[in-house]
Amino acid sequence: MFEKLGIVTNIWSKRMGNGDRFEDLVVQFGENGFKDMEVRDGDYFRNSAFGEMVQEIETAMESYSDGEWKQICEKVWQDENECEFIKPEHQSLVARVGEFAKKAAALTLSYAIAHSWLSRPADLEADNQRIITAKKNSYLLCPHKARLRLVDLGSESEIDPHIAVGNVKRYRSLLPNYPIVFAVENARQPADFTLNLAMGGGALLTYDEANVYQADGSTLNEPETFWEAVTLENITSIHFKQKTEDGVLSQVGDGFVDFGAIAHRLKAGGYKGDLLLENIATDQPLADAIKSREYLLKVEGQSS
Repeated sequence: MFEKLGIVTNIWSKRMGNGDRFEDLVVQFGENGFKDMEVRDGDYFRNSAFGEMVQEIETAMESYSDGEWKQICEKVWQDENECEFIKPEHQSLVARVGEFAKKAAALTLSYAIAHSWLSRPADLEADNQRIITAKKNSYLLCPHKARLRLVDLGSESEIDPHIAVGNVKRYRSLLPNYPIVFAVENARQPADFTLNLAMGGGALLTYDEANVYQADGSTLNEPETFWEAVTLENITSIHFKQKTEDGVLSQVGDGFVDFGAIAHRLKAGGYKGDLLLENIATDQPLADAIKSREYLLKVEGQSS
């Protein structure tokens, strides 16, 4: 199971801050067996050359209908950059995306953004446009298996479930002709509470058990309660990081999260989603990822 471990790209934030190119890291990690990658948007990403290209793409996509942009995304990954309706001023940009697609052809790339999906939006039109843009980005990154994840790090603890579920339903209704898996993650709220909101809105859940634990080791909800409530078909991705009293670790190891128990549950239930590593960023993310994979493979063997 853990031999198929992937990564979330925010583990690269220090390396990218030191000048490493996003594309080179994609290739490096892919060559080392990390084939599933969730592109986590954020300052580290937007401040890179690749992030600047994404911002150009977001401007360019406004010049095309939804259907035209969908075709452009598909042709890029089919290595067919010739498209009769690509405007001359965008030819070089589309070609640059095509070069990246060649490097990432053997990988599965998903996309994630921070977004306050649990709260009532101040501007409904702007809120819709933010999700439409994110969906188009996720489709561009992987038309054959597009996925968008939202993580809410800003909403207050008092959540109105009707608003949150309504937001999820609205987000899912946008760009109906784009086949995109839509997911939300448990962050500051209990995982079983987030699961119920996701299911109520028809979305899937990205689960991170480390988020259940607070600094002193107490939990927002007991993991056992979550696992009793969930069916694995409702989970599209599971994130792996370890937390202790010192915070999130740079490598997965011993701590609050019982990875052996998780592995046993996933194997017993025939889990089909991906497994993504999300260590705290360091100057040696590849070494950290490889050591973490070795640890998880050992734990998996002991749980069999």
